[in-house]
Amino acid sequence: SSIMWAVAFAVLAAPCVDVREFGAIAGRARPGPGPYWRQNTAAIQNALIQGAAERNCVLVSEGEYMISSLTVPSNTHLILAHGGALVAAVNTSTAPVIHVLNSSNVTIEGSGQINGAAEDYIASYDPVDDRFQPSAPDGSRPRLVKLERSQRVAIRGVEIQNASDWHLHIQGCSAVLVDSVTIRGDSRFPNNDGVDPDSSQDVTIANSVIDVADDGVCPKATAGYGPVRNLLVQNCTIRSKSHAIKFGTNTDTEMSNITFDNITILDSNGGMSIQARSGGRITDVTWSNVRFETRYEAPRWWGNADWLSITNDIRNPGDTPAQISNIRLVNISGRTENGGVISGRGHVVTNVSLHNVQVTIGAWSNYSTGAGPTCRESGTGVEVDCRGSRDYRPSLADGQLCGHYCRTAGQANVLFLENVSGIDISDSTFAFASAATKSWWGSCVAIGANVRGLDRRGLDCVNGTHAVVV
Repeated sequence: SSIMWAVAFAVLAAPCVDVREFGAIAGRARPGPGPYWRQNTAAIQNALIQGAAERNCVLVSEGEYMISSLTVPSNTHLILAHGGALVAAVNTSTAPVIHVLNSSNVTIEGSGQINGAAEDYIASYDPVDDRFQPSAPDGSRPRLVKLERSQRVAIRGVEIQNASDWHLHIQGCSAVLVDSVTIRGDSRFPNNDGVDPDSSQDVTIANSVIDVADDGVCPKATAGYGPVRNLLVQNCTIRSKSHAIKFGTNTDTEMSNITFDNITILDSNGGMSIQARSGGRITDVTWSNVRFETRYEAPRWWGNADWLSITNDIRNPGDTPAQISNIRLVNISGRTENGGVISGRGHVVTNVSLHNVQVTIGAWSNYSTGAGPTCRESGTGVEVDCRGSRDYRPSLADGQLCGHYCRTAGQANVLFLENVSGIDISDSTFAFASAATKSWWGSCVAIGANVRGLDRRGLDCVNGTHAVVV
């Protein structure tokens, strides 16, 4: 297994070489990249090459080392000591700061830090959206750590922080272990995803903490890189101003045998989400033993305070919609400010089961008062109340008039269904926090168009109507 391989590789590593022996100099200047980034990039790159060739581990000792972009070769064992940090030098490269490319047998571990210096990319702050505007557009800021077309890679113990773009991107890889890692990004900085397992197989993410503004764990499938298979995310705590867990939006190829187990979702704008917007097949997905709290945030962010959102749709004319099937939710509990949605607008969603799912809709955040910014109706751009709305973004049906704020007005039903075939709800309770209903609260189950094979005999409904047809 990847865990056994990672332990063996660490044991076999020879004594370390210190990056300072190659000329690296600690020191960080603000603003700007500082005086040492060119020297440090060359010095540490040389240390990695020699360390890999001689099977020595490479030590980043205490201090902040400004760098541009490093490529990690096969047979590398990189250790970041306590107090040691590799820090991105602003505006020196658009390449990943740490890039494991076409490599095998790589371990990155320690109690040190890899830091993306996102604060050096802030142009302004918008208090309405509660969001920083980056000084450089998406695609021109470097991803912090990228594993690409590599195998047998382990990342353990380190802090991956403050990315100006995605923190950890795993693309086209196999046999990857991410264990006991802490990922933290500013909650106002966009596109700073936590971990994006992308077209990779046999990936385990375990015992980690992820706290970011954009999506926390975000599986993707990108054309040309292969399927996602055998992904396990276990014993993790996630907080996000967007979705804590989100599939997509690019779901170009197969995504199968994916499990999220023993997950705590804290204070997030979205809980468990499949946002499929391209023509792959998503099947055999299990969420088990998940505790969640989802609440409204400023509506520009991804997410809509929904505890569950499973949607497939198209965003461009002629697109092929994804197929979603065999979804299991087992032992799920928490509170939310909006309901859940299962919608097969692009292609019917099939075979969904909920067992021991306990969900309560309440209202507690500052946005639940209705005093925050409004949303805009999909298609027309007319202002609508965000509360109780449904979120199909991104969708061709949104049109051009609602921008980042598109919603479909509605009510907060604990579960809204449309274009679903075969859904079983057992040993579950859907509830509203009080009998004194809010104007935007709906029913426990709302049944929309083309719902077949719904078995809700195992569902209790508290403080609400059991089911309505809408």
